[in-house]
Amino acid sequence: MTTLTALITGANRGIGLETARQLLKKNVRVILSCRDAAKGQAAVQQLREVSAHISFLPLDIACPEQVAAAADQVTQQYGHLDILINNAAITHVAGTALPKERISNTIMHSNIADIKAVFDVNVWGTLQLTQALFPLLQQSPAGRIINLSSELGSIQLQADTSSPIYHVKKFAYNSSKTMVNLLTVYLQEALRNTNVRAYTVSPGWVKTDMGTAAAFLEIPEGARIIVQAALEDVPTNRFFTHQWQEIPW
Repeated sequence: MTTLTALITGANRGIGLETARQLLKKNVRVILSCRDAAKGQAAVQQLREVSAHISFLPLDIACPEQVAAAADQVTQQYGHLDILINNAAITHVAGTALPKERISNTIMHSNIADIKAVFDVNVWGTLQLTQALFPLLQQSPAGRIINLSSELGSIQLQADTSSPIYHVKKFAYNSSKTMVNLLTVYLQEALRNTNVRAYTVSPGWVKTDMGTAAAFLEIPEGARIIVQAALEDVPTNRFFTHQWQEIPW
């Protein structure tokens, strides 16, 4: 029996799509959302082979009007939400030039407008969607907010010259994930006396369009920790990555 309802942002491909697939296999109703309606509908058709409990919601989390419309639609269709998975994120603005070296430090040649655009999606979009859907999460017996972060957002690892990610200094993306971590810490405190819990997890370095083929984890492995955080009894107030390895904030 399908008893839980989950909304996943940026779920038309990669880790978001695989997370939807794994949740459907566990009899969770999934609302798949993304900016591109055609790609979203195609993803839903693909997932109907797994379960009929899949629907599409067009949503650009950086657009306040679309966020409000999404909250209204979920309210009208379901009346509650059990799981919000804030997966949508960008590394840079489409069409902008990237450094030739993946590990280049971008801070001195990053366009401020481009940095703001990354934050509009990864940070402010995530926050405004969470705020908009919070009343629906309160209608769940045990609502969960899962924010996807990255080891690249860890200030301690970025400052440690012996860290394997020390030289990966993509300023806009990394700092946006640092803010996602801080956002989660604040959420955890704000939600302390409610029925809703907030978590930050990193799927690890996964072979996606963002992670590139050089990554060492396959997509199903990266999605597993997200599904576990959504459904299992897992610790709060800590930052975990693949196979529940704790990493510093």
